[in-house]
Amino acid sequence: MKRSIKLMLTAIAFSIAVSAQNVKEGVQNTKQILEGKQDLERDIGELQALMTSLDLFKSAYESKDLNKVNTLKKSIENDMVREVRQSGEKAKKARMEIAQSSSEIRSDRREIRNNRDDSKREIYDRHDDKRDMARDQANKSDDKRDRRDDIADFEQQIARAEKQASILKSIKGLNFSSSDAEASLTNKKLLVEFIETMKQDIAATKKELAEDNRELREDSRERRDDRNERHEIEIRRPRFS
Repeated sequence: MKRSIKLMLTAIAFSIAVSAQNVKEGVQNTKQILEGKQDLERDIGELQALMTSLDLFKSAYESKDLNKVNTLKKSIENDMVREVRQSGEKAKKARMEIAQSSSEIRSDRREIRNNRDDSKREIYDRHDDKRDMARDQANKSDDKRDRRDDIADFEQQIARAEKQASILKSIKGLNFSSSDAEASLTNKKLLVEFIETMKQDIAATKKELAEDNRELREDSRERRDDRNERHEIEIRRPRFS
C-alpha cells in the first residue's frame, strides 16, 4: 500500500512538472512569435529603404555623378553594417531555439519513461496507458521535427550572415569611378546580391513565424493532454489482461 501511494505521489509530482514545462514552452513560443513579427515589420521597412537608396544610387551612376554615387554608397554601406549585425543576432536566437527544441525532446522522453512505469502499476487501466503513450510518442515526433526545422533555420541564417559579411568586406572602403568600369559593375552586382540576402531573410522570418504558430498549437494540445493525464491518475481501475 505504501509503495502504491508513493508511486502515485511521484506520478502526480512528475505530471505537474511536465505541465509546468509545457506552459514554459508555450510562453517561449509566444515570445518568439511577437519578436518574429517585430523583426518582419522592421526588415520589410529596412529593405524598402535600402532599395530606394539603391535606385538613387543607380540613377547617380548612370548620370556619372560619381560624388553622389560614393556618398550614397557610404550610406548604403552603413545600412549593410546594420544588417550584418542583425543577422548575427538572429543566428544567436536560432541557436537558442535549437536548445529549446532539445529541451522539449528530453521532456518528451521523461514523459514516455513515466508512462512505461505507469503501465506497470496494477491499479491503472491498460487502455489509458496505451493512449497516453501514443499521445506522448506523437508529441515527441512533433518536437523532433521542430528541432530539425530549427537546425535548418540556424544553418541557413549562418550562411546568409556569412554571405552578407563577405559582400560588405568586398565593398567596404572602395569607391566607384569612371576609370574602372569593370570594378564598378562588379560592386553594383554585389549590392544587388546583398539586397537578395535581405529578401531571403524576410522569407525565412515568414517561414519561422509559420513554424512558431504550429508549435504554439502543438504546445496547447500537449497541455490539454497533460490535464487529461492528471485526471487519469485519480481514476483507479483494475487491470484486465
